[in-house]
Amino acid sequence: MASLNLQRNSEVFMSTVDLLNGAAVTAMTPENTWKLEVLAGFAATSSSATQDITSLESGTTPDRSQQRFNTAINPVDWNLQVYLRPTGVVTGAAADTTDAGTTQTGNVKPVADWFMWQALVSNTAPADGTDEQSVWASGGKLSTTVVAAATGSHSTRSNFSTAQENHMYFKMDNVVYQVSNATVNQVTVDAGIEEIATTTWTGFGTTLKELTGTPRDSAISVFGGILNDGTSVTANSNSSEATVTAAYHPFNQMNVAGSIGTNSFIKNRLSAIEFHHKPSATEADVKYTFPVTALSFDYNNNITYLTPEELANLNEPIGQFTGTRAVTGSATMYLRAGDTESAQFLRNIQNDSRTSSAQTSNANLIIGGTTAPYVAFQLDAVQFEFPSLAVEDVISMSVNFVAQETTANKGSGGEVTIFAAKS
Repeated sequence: MASLNLQRNSEVFMSTVDLLNGAAVTAMTPENTWKLEVLAGFAATSSSATQDITSLESGTTPDRSQQRFNTAINPVDWNLQVYLRPTGVVTGAAADTTDAGTTQTGNVKPVADWFMWQALVSNTAPADGTDEQSVWASGGKLSTTVVAAATGSHSTRSNFSTAQENHMYFKMDNVVYQVSNATVNQVTVDAGIEEIATTTWTGFGTTLKELTGTPRDSAISVFGGILNDGTSVTANSNSSEATVTAAYHPFNQMNVAGSIGTNSFIKNRLSAIEFHHKPSATEADVKYTFPVTALSFDYNNNITYLTPEELANLNEPIGQFTGTRAVTGSATMYLRAGDTESAQFLRNIQNDSRTSSAQTSNANLIIGGTTAPYVAFQLDAVQFEFPSLAVEDVISMSVNFVAQETTANKGSGGEVTIFAAKS
């Protein structure tokens, strides 16, 4: 009897290398293939669009038949969750530099899933096929504005009509699936105070197909497992990022300044938020700093796919386009009276008669607190919704908000700047 395939033994990888269409195993290196240490509950699903043809006639022996046709393959849906882990790689440098905050490739990579963030917000792929090309800037910073190339950081822009496409590999124990032309559509960062900071990624792809034959052996040779001939091989990872044959970069380790170290977890209990809001256009800015009971950040590209509708064909998606970029967040805190406390914030938002106050309001979501490790999301123009109260044993207040472009960046992005630091 064939053995069962267990989620516990499953792994997920992202790569710019397309094994399904004949890429050699030697093409996979730590500079273009990365592992994601996923939590339980990841998924990759493929479904079809259908059409039902029915007939219904009168008479004592009518034709009451039904036929179903698969008309198209829908875009693949995938989702996964990982821990948000700072790496300490916050400084750009020439390749093989071992100064503080640098890696051997010279690229800025301040969080373990830096390549996923890049696929979300940038038109620049995380690798050109052989070399990493991060768009994170020195200081561990990633912004949704147009950024010129610098040492250890490539040029980028967040206003793009089509999202960059890579390839996701879901190794479900010993069965390997490839999501081809995978796009990263949405990210949600959750900072519930009783948890470790997590990032939930969702996206699409054009096809979900099992790797068999030579492509499967190529994948197993890198990711580890049982080859087609029944022999076992161990995973070929390399955290030093030296040029090696058929390898991937691990998720939980990073070579910083020549030393391999473990990436940090973030304790949400230390998280905080800072709001700035002018009660009116003429009044002075008021700063509010709250301890929170819940905090979240969401970025959505709103990607849609085009699929032809030819008769007598099983149509496949032929391309995708990005929609409106939506950058939102929410925070929950206890209701407290006093100057610059949550009650005053609620009162000022309710008394603000302007239809839009975004250009005089901002927010800084500090996941993990002001002492490293943390990841902060600076939103320079924020429209706050009216906060709502929840009457429980301890009365609390929740507020949703939308990040917008600043006046200086209208039409070119600038809704959010991300900062990361490791202890």
